[in-house]
Amino acid sequence: MVVVAMLCCSASEISARTPSKLFKKAEKAIVDGINYSLDAKNNKAKVLAGKNLYTGDLVIPEKFTEDSVTYYVEEIDGGAFKDCPTLTSVVIPTTVTKIGSSAFENCSGIETIDIPESIVELPGEIFEGCTALKEVKLHDGIVSIGHGAFKKCTALETITLPKSVTSIAYDVFEGCTSLKEVNLPRSLEKIGYSAFQDCSALEEIEIPNGVKAIGWIAFKNCTSLKKFSFTTSMDNIANSIFEGCTSLQEVNIPTSIKSIAHDAFKGCSSLDSIYIPNSVKTLGTSVFEDCSNLKHVNIPNGIKEIPSYCFKNCGSLAAITIPTSVKEINNQAFHGCSSMERIDIPSSVKEMGGDVFENCSSLMTVIMRSGTPAKIKKDTFPKSFIKDGSLYVPNITPYRADLKSAWAQFRDIKVIPPQF
Repeated sequence: MVVVAMLCCSASEISARTPSKLFKKAEKAIVDGINYSLDAKNNKAKVLAGKNLYTGDLVIPEKFTEDSVTYYVEEIDGGAFKDCPTLTSVVIPTTVTKIGSSAFENCSGIETIDIPESIVELPGEIFEGCTALKEVKLHDGIVSIGHGAFKKCTALETITLPKSVTSIAYDVFEGCTSLKEVNLPRSLEKIGYSAFQDCSALEEIEIPNGVKAIGWIAFKNCTSLKKFSFTTSMDNIANSIFEGCTSLQEVNIPTSIKSIAHDAFKGCSSLDSIYIPNSVKTLGTSVFEDCSNLKHVNIPNGIKEIPSYCFKNCGSLAAITIPTSVKEINNQAFHGCSSMERIDIPSSVKEMGGDVFENCSSLMTVIMRSGTPAKIKKDTFPKSFIKDGSLYVPNITPYRADLKSAWAQFRDIKVIPPQF
C-alpha cells in the first residue's frame, strides 16, 4: 500500500508540473496551403511567408479552426508574399487590419487587388515591383501610404488616392512608367521626394491648393509632363524637381515662392519661356542648365547673384536683363548661350567668375555700366570676344589703367554711346 501511495503521489506531482507542456497549443500552422503564426490566447492568426512560394489564386479566410481553436486572421506579415512571381491574385478578408512592409513585393503576376476597409495604413514597399499590377482599389479610410508602396509598378496606368490621405511618402510611384492619370485628394499637404520620378507617361497632374511642400526630384525624368502649376501654399521649389522633363512647356510660379533650388529645371529642353516672380530671392546652381529651347526668362529683381551654370547651354536664349540687385555672376552662368549677341551688365555687378560667357559664339557686344571695373578672370569672356567683340564702358581709363588686369586684354573698348 505504501508503494502504491508513493506511485500515486509521483504521478500527481508529474501532472502538476507539466500541464502546460501536455496541453500547449501549436504556435504555427499550415492551413489550406497558407502559413500562419497562431495566438491561441487571443484567437488571432498572422499570415506568414512559407518555405514554398505561394502560387495561383489565393483566398485568405476570415477564420479557421486548428486544434479545436478558432483563429481570426488579423494580420499579414511583412514580406509574406514577397518574390512570389506566379501568385496571380489575393483576396484579403475584412478581418485583416494590418499588412507588413513588402508584403507583396515583386509579385509580378498580380494584376488587380482590392484593399479592404479594415486597412487604414499601407506600409512601405507593399507592392514594389508588381510589374503586372493594373488596378488598385483604395477605400477612403486609408490615412497613410508608405514609401515605395507602388514603386516600379510598370503596368499601373491610373490611381485615385483616398480623401483621407494628407501626405505622399518618398518613392511611392517611382518608376511607374505607364502611369498617366493621378487623382490627388484635397486633403493632401505634402508630396515626398522622388514620389513620381521616372513616371514617363505622366502628362499632367493637378496639385491641390493645400499642398505646402513637394520634395526634391519629385518629378525627375517625367518625360511626358507638359505643364505644371505650383500652389500658393508653397514657398520653395526643390532641387531637380523637374530635371529631365523634356516635354515640359508651361510652368506657373506663384508669388509665394521665395527660392528655386539647384537643377530644378535642368534638361527641360521644351521649355520656351518662364516667368519668375520678384518674390524669388535665390536661384540654385544649374537651375536652367540644358534648357536648349528657352528663349524668354527673367531674373527677378532682388536676386543678388546669378549662380554657376544657371543658364548653361541655353542655346536659344538671345537676350536677358540682369537687374541692379545682382552683385555677382558665377562660373559658367551663361556658358553655351550661343544665340546671345549682346549683354548689358549693371553697375551693381562687382565680380564675375570663370568661363561665364564661354561658347557664347554670337556674343559681339558687352556693356559694363560700372565706372569701376568689376573683378573678373582671364577666361570670364571667350577669346573670340576679347579679340573681335566690342566692350562698352562709362570711362575707358579705369579699364586700361592696370596692364595686369584681365580687362587690359580687350582689343576694342569704347565709351557707352547715348543710345545705349
